[in-house]
Amino acid sequence: PSDVPSLVPSSQPSSEPSSMPSDQPSAEPSSQPSDEPSSEPSSEPSSTPSCSPSSAPTESPSKPPGVNLFYPEWVPGRAGCRNDGDEPDYMAVNPTDWLSSTMQACCKKFFGGYLYDSCMGRYPPDHDDCNVMLYYPDWEGANKGCVDDGMEPYYMLTNSEYFFSNSREECCKKFYEWDFYTCTGTLPELTNGEYYPDWTGGSSTTCLNDNKMPKYMLNNQPWYLSTSLRKCCERHFYWDINTCLGTDAVGTEKWFVKWDTNTCVQDCTGPSPCGGIAKPWDETFNNKNDCCEEKMWWDLKGCRSRSA
Repeated sequence: PSDVPSLVPSSQPSSEPSSMPSDQPSAEPSSQPSDEPSSEPSSEPSSTPSCSPSSAPTESPSKPPGVNLFYPEWVPGRAGCRNDGDEPDYMAVNPTDWLSSTMQACCKKFFGGYLYDSCMGRYPPDHDDCNVMLYYPDWEGANKGCVDDGMEPYYMLTNSEYFFSNSREECCKKFYEWDFYTCTGTLPELTNGEYYPDWTGGSSTTCLNDNKMPKYMLNNQPWYLSTSLRKCCERHFYWDINTCLGTDAVGTEKWFVKWDTNTCVQDCTGPSPCGGIAKPWDETFNNKNDCCEEKMWWDLKGCRSRSA
């Protein structure tokens, strides 16, 4: 280009842009910004934060998940016990001194005397948004379920998220799932029938349907419960099914070995050659000879002579 440019620009701009940007950019941006944002964010953030942050934070942050212990609050007009998870840090790090699993325990500890009723009245027991007590496993008591008496061991207060639950059902499912219905004091729907084996007598061979089955059977209904007496007897007392059913035994009249006499007898009741009803484990045969040959082969002649 010339060393001294003309005072007036040429009537037509150059067909190509200059290789170097202008030392003095225009004072104003183009009249219209681009219709769409760039596909990539800028490589460097702005050096100053936004001058207009969001209008305002939420007035009440969301309640922390899980369970929250009760803590004392002495704010004028709001004195009492709360369990909203907003306890001061000094209370949170020393839960055995400051936190309680029930509102009653908290009120007794920090608002005794004439202040107790006022403390307890802050959250009526039927308040939808407040659990006035938490449940914990009663390992140091009867150990049969979950309780909410506020007498939990101190070590549970140091790990409240693990040991405490908002409801008895939650606590029972977590710590007594193997005996859930005893823990909750409830009965499930009987989906597999009402007959169950009665083992209370030790040698009993009876099935009952009095709705008094042990709770552990309710946890495995498909195995323990049956829809009929016969099904229950066949599953649990197959070796003495007639006694279970309460019926007279009827033999097959086949032959089996009676080992106390080393003879082959018939599966029936009455005079010889009947030898009583065969047990389920006794192998039976169609005739005496087959029985002696299979079971008493070393004394075949004696078996045949002794067997009527």
